[in-house]
Amino acid sequence: MPTELSGQPLDELKQWLAISTSGEDALLLRLLESAWQMCQTFTRTVLGEWAVLDPALRHGIVRLAAHQYRERDNGEAGALPAAVAALWQPFRTLRL
Repeated sequence: MPTELSGQPLDELKQWLAISTSGEDALLLRLLESAWQMCQTFTRTVLGEWAVLDPALRHGIVRLAAHQYRERDNGEAGALPAAVAALWQPFRTLRL
């Protein structure tokens, strides 16, 4: 897990969702943590700190957390969107 998702990552997610208040911060942090874990699982790599991550990985994490936020009441929040998979695919470690 990264040491801190409450700074820049949370700000990026709130900007993506156009949220300016702090009332949803706890939920957004949980969604970022979930997206972080899904990124690690999908790419089969251990991610470093947010500031040194490739922009495509960071963007995918933010997009996935935003997708989960928007779809949280529809029951489809768990599926990995194709746009996120496309961002992460080049970083996926394949095993033969």
